[in-house]
Amino acid sequence: MKIFFTTIVLLFLSFNISAQEWEVYKNESLQIRANFPDTPEKTVQKVDTAVGTLDMHMVMYAPESGDDNAVYSIIRSDYPEEQFKDADDEYNSNVLDGAVNGAVSNVQGTLIFDKKVNFNGFPSRNIKIEMSGGYIYINAILVYNSMYITQVICLQENDNNPSIKRFQDSFDIIEVNN
Repeated sequence: MKIFFTTIVLLFLSFNISAQEWEVYKNESLQIRANFPDTPEKTVQKVDTAVGTLDMHMVMYAPESGDDNAVYSIIRSDYPEEQFKDADDEYNSNVLDGAVNGAVSNVQGTLIFDKKVNFNGFPSRNIKIEMSGGYIYINAILVYNSMYITQVICLQENDNNPSIKRFQDSFDIIEVNN
């Protein structure tokens, strides 16, 4: 009887966790939409790059506790249009290679996988990086001269939890202007 009761309680708790209502976040100026476990915060930072200073728009939610993941975030950076005037598939692939290599280097991590995929017809990468104590799951999408990055950071013991896929799969670009 004790085992039956414990099983029922665990099933109830797992249902409540998976059925948790997430918040739909939409930002028309960034042209993004995604579901977050709670209200994210939007910030902008100036970042010096090889092509000049860029605005890095970040939308991030970092749970204080009770979540399988430490961070859910979306980043958008717009590169100078002239950098992409005659961009071909090889050029775009090199830009995405730079994003992947930069992410691995920034956390002094190890690249677990790097999958070349398409996102609504645009070149993108799905990557996983192992870093000290955890993992980063990143989708990097290049839309003309704009880079969109979604990422989830989790501890090693929470690897492959369902909230990673739930967040990543909820992301969408709501309008594309060229």
